[in-house]
Amino acid sequence: MTQLSASVIIPTRNRPRAVESCLDALAAQTLPAGSFEVIVVDDGSKPPLTLDPKCWAAKFDLKLLHQPNTGPAGARNRGVTKARGEFLAFTDDDCLPTPTWLEKLIAALRENPEALVGGSTFNGLQNDLFAETSQLVLEMVYKHFNQDPENSYFFASNNIAARRDRYLASGGFDIDFPKAGAEDRDFCDRWRIREWPLVWTASALVEHRHAQSLCEFIRLHWRYGQGAFFYQAKRKERASGTMAEDLGFHRSLPKAVWVALSDHSLGQRLQLFSALMLWQLANALGFFWAAGRHLFSRR
Repeated sequence: MTQLSASVIIPTRNRPRAVESCLDALAAQTLPAGSFEVIVVDDGSKPPLTLDPKCWAAKFDLKLLHQPNTGPAGARNRGVTKARGEFLAFTDDDCLPTPTWLEKLIAALRENPEALVGGSTFNGLQNDLFAETSQLVLEMVYKHFNQDPENSYFFASNNIAARRDRYLASGGFDIDFPKAGAEDRDFCDRWRIREWPLVWTASALVEHRHAQSLCEFIRLHWRYGQGAFFYQAKRKERASGTMAEDLGFHRSLPKAVWVALSDHSLGQRLQLFSALMLWQLANALGFFWAAGRHLFSRR
């Protein structure tokens, strides 16, 4: 009988078809059948999510949990409470892990038992301008902050893994972040201040399929801007750093954007550059709107 070694946790809300596709991708993992379980946490979907565990039973045991909407941070923590694996891996419902994804994350954790391990993401919707722009932003962030793969700075929460005991000791994700947006930055920061390493295993890949309209793109990065303010406030409270690192990234952007767009056609460059400017504007407005609310609430 194969021993269960890992638990994959997926928070989801109102994306039933997407989460089924994610589960299909997990069923194609190269790890032996029964060596991992999958826990889907339905974070307040309307109607509530239904899944048939028998569809994937040949590969893994599936648990479906339901809860009122708390945000992805709370959903991930809820999934961990039911996890039986020594290793925890996290992805999102709009992601398709490639076949060797979990195998590579576990191998990295066996070599680095104290580490938070992160993989890489690629955009599966290359004809979607805003999905491609969001992917470009992520790639620039990783290139800037994770120059040393053995001593990285940040991983997105749709592709990370850790030993269960380390995750619990870290306190998990902060449920004060009610929506997706900087809760992963906060988690990585709290991991770093314990002087535990972040190890980037770039070959552990997930395909990201997050279709975005113009309005959805603006809302997404407005929310990330709000999360950025909240994250900086949290860092100030625990004296774990300042905005200097973020400002360094933004100062490096002109060169980073030039390099990132160099292999695109002129038309693509213009489209992507315009979308990147919109990203910066939405992000900044979200940050300062959150700062203004915070200042007003203290009066």
